[in-house]
Amino acid sequence: MSGRYAVLGLGNRLESDEALGGLVVERLTDDPSLLARLPAPGDVELVDGGTVGLGLIPYLTGLDGLVVVDVINAGEEPGTLIDLEGSTLMRHDQVMSVHDLGAGELLGALHVMEAWPRRVRVVGLEPKAIELGLELTEPVAAGVPGLLDRILEHLAAWQREDAQGA
Repeated sequence: MSGRYAVLGLGNRLESDEALGGLVVERLTDDPSLLARLPAPGDVELVDGGTVGLGLIPYLTGLDGLVVVDVINAGEEPGTLIDLEGSTLMRHDQVMSVHDLGAGELLGALHVMEAWPRRVRVVGLEPKAIELGLELTEPVAAGVPGLLDRILEHLAAWQREDAQGA
């Protein structure tokens, strides 16, 4: 029995570090060797959500695991890896990026609709700059490999758990 998992990248591609989520999804799409490290790479959907909010609901219902990738303003050093249980976003313990309303609204709608994925992680990096620009800043770009590793760790652990329970 296979599961359904998704990596959802959020962010604006025109605002330097804010592009993180979409760039990570692009990297996972363009380099199949990354997902090939998973027990069931074909069970992972990659969604570049941009700044879209509620329009993403159809892609996210019925998931066994969802990793939301975004910049996270948590007052840490730029490039710091931040990994949160998805429910913390619902409590607004952390201040998300400029489209916090979209991500919070999206996850809130999933919760209200009782379509909340079985597992949700929100992972990202502390931004250095959110301003007009097409490149990640140096500390955020340097944090991307560790971020990719963390995303794959979550997906692999969930897939192994689900395979044992099948």
